[in-house]
Amino acid sequence: MEENKTETIVHTNNDCYCSDHPFLKGLLIALLIFAGAFCAFYVVTDWHMKSILSKQFAQDTRELDRAMQKDIRSMNNILKENKVLPGKQVGVIRMERAGSNYLVTIDLRAFDNNENNVQVTTNGNILTINGRTIRKSKHDEQITEFQQNYMFGNNVKLENLEKETKGNYLIISIPIDNGDDD
Repeated sequence: MEENKTETIVHTNNDCYCSDHPFLKGLLIALLIFAGAFCAFYVVTDWHMKSILSKQFAQDTRELDRAMQKDIRSMNNILKENKVLPGKQVGVIRMERAGSNYLVTIDLRAFDNNENNVQVTTNGNILTINGRTIRKSKHDEQITEFQQNYMFGNNVKLENLEKETKGNYLIISIPIDNGDDD
């Protein structure tokens, strides 16, 4: 009797490097699972945070806008109280012409609200304003000095200037000669 023998031939594809290395195959599969889980977690967390923060951001923006508008209104009110208008001189000393006088307004708050810290002198047709303040603290001393000169024409009578204090301001009035002398 003759027996029929069948042989099964199994061909393996040796092109894949991982098929011969089961540890590397397991490591790559674990890495892909971790990357997929991380991406899924990131997407869900991102959606969640955007839904929470978008409401909070809109609310914070409105509150910030209201606070900024309130600050702007308060600054405008302070400027109106001090009669400082945009486009005019702003600072410690302001000068403007009012009718037949020049008015020099000095903010005494910069000089400890003491008009003795401000000296006004004239030399010919030059008006000189000197200010000095000393602030002492526990560890140091701060000295601030200020000088401003104004040169006028011959039609200004610096010898007739008048000084007066109104609140926090020293106002110097300098008459202007219009040439009406006889």
